[in-house]
Amino acid sequence: MLDILSDWVKMFLAVLFCAGAIKLADDYLDCEVDEKRRYKNWAVRLGRGTMFYALISMLIASALHNAVSIGLFMGSYMVGMFQDLHNLFPSRLTGAQESVVAFILGGVLAGWTMMVFSLVFVFAVQLIDDCIDLRADELTGYRNLAYRFGVLESILAAACCLTLAWILDQAVFEPVFCGVALFYIINYYYQEVCA
Repeated sequence: MLDILSDWVKMFLAVLFCAGAIKLADDYLDCEVDEKRRYKNWAVRLGRGTMFYALISMLIASALHNAVSIGLFMGSYMVGMFQDLHNLFPSRLTGAQESVVAFILGGVLAGWTMMVFSLVFVFAVQLIDDCIDLRADELTGYRNLAYRFGVLESILAAACCLTLAWILDQAVFEPVFCGVALFYIINYYYQEVCA
């Protein structure tokens, strides 16, 4: 049935569902911190079902476009570890070691070009997001990448990463960029208007 959709549409929809899965998982993990910031969090609304909905969303994303979904998920996992590179996790690996495992798994499952594309694209998105969240993060004592590197430096690094992602795979860049942009608009609407 999915064969009636063009590859562009499959990638675009996969990005929406993958971004949803990543956002739900992140909100679930950050629920307590977000409540202190009075940040409108999806996990507060969905409660215990949050991780289940994240899994369903990731399953749909993978069914739509496996390589894009795996690459973006693993890239997000790695970028999420940047704050915890030296911490020891239940796997008995540090964040840096888990990131290496995630990169290798992503490369094997999604392809090496897709994995590098995803990592630099997600890093760009994280830098931009940190610039947007700088003031709110400072209020809770969280020192994000924009705080540590500077806003201008973060924006320039994000632009370089987006350019590199475009060079790596122009055919994938457009649907991924459009999917992430639409997801941010939907999420902003939820946070500012609906909640």
